[in-house]
Amino acid sequence: MGGSTTVSVDARKRASVNRSLRVHFFTLTPGGGSEHIYLAALRDALEDQHVVPVDDWRDADVVHLFEVNALTGDTLRAFEFPTLYRIIRSDTPLVVSTDDLYFSDDPQLTVHPRLYPLNHRLQRLLFERSDAVIAISESVRGRLAEHVTNTPIHVVHHGVDDAYRDEYTEPDDPFVLHVSLAAPRKNPEAVVEVAQRLDHRMVVAGSGWDDLIPEDAENVVLPGFVPEGDLIDRYHRAPVFYFPTRHEGFGLPVLEAMAASTAVVTSNVYSVPEIAGDAAVLHDPHDIDAHVESIERLLENESERQTLARNAHDRAQEFTWQQSAANTIDVYRDVLDA
Repeated sequence: MGGSTTVSVDARKRASVNRSLRVHFFTLTPGGGSEHIYLAALRDALEDQHVVPVDDWRDADVVHLFEVNALTGDTLRAFEFPTLYRIIRSDTPLVVSTDDLYFSDDPQLTVHPRLYPLNHRLQRLLFERSDAVIAISESVRGRLAEHVTNTPIHVVHHGVDDAYRDEYTEPDDPFVLHVSLAAPRKNPEAVVEVAQRLDHRMVVAGSGWDDLIPEDAENVVLPGFVPEGDLIDRYHRAPVFYFPTRHEGFGLPVLEAMAASTAVVTSNVYSVPEIAGDAAVLHDPHDIDAHVESIERLLENESERQTLARNAHDRAQEFTWQQSAANTIDVYRDVLDA
């Protein structure tokens, strides 16, 4: 990045060695998006490791931008682009955390496919003018690396809050849980069909499902948006979590379910196999027959369900926000040393 500030780059490097790192956390939206959820969890873990958040980016050693979608109604209303431009033009290092939705080569995964080319170009321009990019999975890094060649790309996995972690217990009232917005990339067609074909109750939590699942559908519960405390309780009580996603940059719902010792049936695309490992049942997202068969088998076979759930719980232990914070600090040090 070019330009000038009142604090020289060398002075900032020397100062950061002798005190806690000062970081300005930044988004293009006012709140509510997934980037704010990740930001809050990571920021708390970073503060535990002596990173100091600052409100003014000009007081920071590093600016950390959590960026998902540059062109939405929220980003246009917030209009943080002038601030972002000044940051890019300054000598303050800029680190960007991102996924690869606009590098998937599939506009139909997005809510507004016609904006895909423009979002792709804007994101690529931003990444090329940043000092480092944090990809939230190896899958994301692989796709970004095909387009971004002059900026280091680091992988820092998300963690999962300890409140989700729970030992396996047999359910009193078995049901299948799905959690997501009814967005194109979440494969709503599969969710709707499976919910109607299962012989067991299915809880489909999240916004937008009322318009897709008939009111008279048997054995389907639509609670809408579920607060986190209630969501955690549902994860703990559900014997099977179903997540037939068409695209994930990371797949946090899969990890949350695994941490809760819930058997998971999910997709074999993008980052999901990287996160789930061999501790989930993976299928092509469009193979509905296989989804139904695996879910019914797990509900009926206690031994298989229990083994998968315990393996999932053990796998989830590898993902903590404390480790995410440590890896993020390494990225901050790298850009300051560059």
